[in-house]
Amino acid sequence: MQVTVEATGELERRLTITLPGSDFESKVQERLRSMVPRIKMDGFRPGKVPYKVVERRYGSAVRQEVSDEFVRDSFRDAIKQESLRPAGMPQIEPPQLEAGESFAYTVTFEVLPEIESVKLEGIKIKQPRAEVTDKDIEGVLKKLQEQHIEWEPMERPAQEADGVTITYHGSIEGKPFPGGSKENFFVILGKGTTLKEFEEHLIGVNKGQELTFEITFPEHYGNQELAGKKASFAVKVISVTAPRLPEINEDFAEKLGIKEGGVEALRQEIKISMTRNLEQAVRDRVREQIMDGLLVANPTNLPISLVKEETSILLEQAKNNLAKQGVNPQEISLDESPFVEQARRRVALRLIFSTILEKQEIKADQDKIKQRVTELAASYEDPEEFSRWIFSDRERLSEIESAVMETQIIDWVLDHVEILDESMSFEEVVNPQISPAKEKVQG
Repeated sequence: MQVTVEATGELERRLTITLPGSDFESKVQERLRSMVPRIKMDGFRPGKVPYKVVERRYGSAVRQEVSDEFVRDSFRDAIKQESLRPAGMPQIEPPQLEAGESFAYTVTFEVLPEIESVKLEGIKIKQPRAEVTDKDIEGVLKKLQEQHIEWEPMERPAQEADGVTITYHGSIEGKPFPGGSKENFFVILGKGTTLKEFEEHLIGVNKGQELTFEITFPEHYGNQELAGKKASFAVKVISVTAPRLPEINEDFAEKLGIKEGGVEALRQEIKISMTRNLEQAVRDRVREQIMDGLLVANPTNLPISLVKEETSILLEQAKNNLAKQGVNPQEISLDESPFVEQARRRVALRLIFSTILEKQEIKADQDKIKQRVTELAASYEDPEEFSRWIFSDRERLSEIESAVMETQIIDWVLDHVEILDESMSFEEVVNPQISPAKEKVQG
């Protein structure tokens, strides 16, 4: 086998692979002769069909079959011989199968970039240091109270923060419009869930009252068909209710699933949950810093084919998410461009992580895999059954292994970079502000 390699781009390679034509022809004839005893054809006894007849009938298909095998096997041997690592699917220019000629074909593909070593210079990690305080617990209790507000009927006029149930019918120039009518619509005054001008007309209303008023939709209203238009509404007030926060007592704790221990047990459950959330949030913040740092310290050209493949995956995920929300993806034109930078980031990180795994000879720690499965199983009614379900499927288990190896990579990086403690509150860690745009990935 003769192989020539041509660099046609930064990462693109063009291979010309040549094999003796006699080897190909011999294999074709061997395959055809092996078929003779099994061929049944009208006018001939079974197994007695002449070779020439078999060749005439099946020669073209057999030549294509053998050609595919030669290409597959020789390409595999060629990239091994030349120490090439293809990225994505190769583009094969099929050989011209002329009798007596050499079996030659060309393949064009991108190779994975060579990363000699992963650089860590300049990477500094801010490690959040925070704890769950009594004040944090009180804040969660307050939110739980608000989530379980009870609404008491009022005979007085509606005021700010009240809940008003109404039936309304809207029209524009005397004609109803889509979404302009609702039965038994509940609105909390001052929450901003409806247009401010609409809510202002409900301040001071009483149960059973009927009223009509006009509002003008904002120029930048979400529904462009209504933007800037004046609408008339006929409203009937069904009820006026005032919010009442439930007392934090044993009954409240039981309503939240605490069978024994009352309020103190509820506080302990909240603290355990918050501590778990805090630990995860710290890991997530450290992980993001490490990934950002690795990308900045290790710029590299990326195979276009891998970026396109990853972009397609992200686009498909977006379509699936729309479908889960009840949106028909076929009716929405999604552009790939918003997903390209995220795809580049993921491809770059995958290459960097692969290099770390290879150079540092990191293997998935089996004890950590079992520990991770145990942690996941703890939230299920039958942890043992969940664990068996994970270990019984190679694909599911490989997802756990990948997560564990990523954690091992993060731990290795942390052992080799500067870590700065950063004092933060619980809220600052678990509810971070929107982070600035990620560094663009070179290549």
